[in-house]
Amino acid sequence: MLCLLLTAHYLLLSACVPSTRPTIKIGLVAPFEGRYREIGEEIIYAVRLAVREVNEAGGVGGYSIELMAYDDGGDLRQAEEQTRKLATDPQVVGVIGNWLEATTVAAAPALADSGIPYLATTSSPDLNPSAFRFWLTDSAYVDTLPRAVVCPLPCDSLEDLSWLNSNLQSPISNLKIAGPYLWGLNQFPRLASDSASDVSVITPSPLPIDSTDPSFADRYRAVSPGVEPRFLAVLAYDATRLLFAAIERDAELNGLPTRSGVRVALRHSDYTGLSGHFSFDSNLDWVEGKGWVYQWRDGKLVNP
Repeated sequence: MLCLLLTAHYLLLSACVPSTRPTIKIGLVAPFEGRYREIGEEIIYAVRLAVREVNEAGGVGGYSIELMAYDDGGDLRQAEEQTRKLATDPQVVGVIGNWLEATTVAAAPALADSGIPYLATTSSPDLNPSAFRFWLTDSAYVDTLPRAVVCPLPCDSLEDLSWLNSNLQSPISNLKIAGPYLWGLNQFPRLASDSASDVSVITPSPLPIDSTDPSFADRYRAVSPGVEPRFLAVLAYDATRLLFAAIERDAELNGLPTRSGVRVALRHSDYTGLSGHFSFDSNLDWVEGKGWVYQWRDGKLVNP
C-alpha cells in the first residue's frame, strides 16, 4: 500500500493505519515543487508524523485523520486553485498553508468563502481577517532584534537579495543585519556567498533542539528519507497538533466535527506545543508568537 502519492500538483497522505473508525480530513498547501520546494519537503514529514502518531493512538474524538496535501509551486494562481479544491471536500475541517507570504495571502479568501478554518503562515497585514495567523506579526518580527537593521517585510524572495547586499556594504562597522525566515533555508548560504555568516535569521519557531521536546528530531527522522527537521518542521507539527486539539474539542461538544465547530474551538485554543503556548487574540493573531534568532555558521543554522 502506498502511503505517499506525489504528482506535480497533488499529494495525498494517510497514516496507513488500518481502522474502522470514521474519517475526517485536514488540508495542507505548500510549495512541493519549484524554487521553494525545500519548504514543502521539510514540513510534509512533520505533518505526516503528527497524523501517524494520532491515528496510532486511537484517532481524534473517535475519528481517524486523513491528510489532503496539495502543491502550489509557490505560484499565486496555483495557491488559489489548490485551496479551492480543498474547499469543495466537505470532509476537510481545517487547512494549514501556504508557507510563503504572497501565496498565503492569495489562498486565504478562498478558504474564507468556504468557512474552513485556516492556519495561515504569514506576517502580512493583508491577510484575510477570517484566517488564524499562525506566524509572527509584522511588529513581532521587527521587535525580535530591536538594535539590528531588519529587512523590511515583505522580504521573502530569494531571487532578489539586493537589500542584503546593499546593507552589507554599509560603511558602519559592526552593523547587525537580520532578515526573514527564508534566509534560513538551506539554499541561502549559497546565494549569499560569504556574507551568510554576517546576518541573523528571524524565524517563527525554534530549531528542534531549542523546542520544548528535543526528541521530536529523532521521531521526525524515523519517517523522513534523510530530510533533517528544522524550524519549519517544528511549526508544521505544532499546527497539525493544534488542529487535532480543536477537532477533539469540537467532537466532545458537538459529536461530529464541522468547519464551524473547529473554528470556534481554535478561537479558544489553549495548547502548548514544540514552539511554546498557542492562543489567539480577537484579531486571530497568535498571542505568544515571537521571533527566534539564528545565524549561519559553517553551513549550519545555529543559535548565536
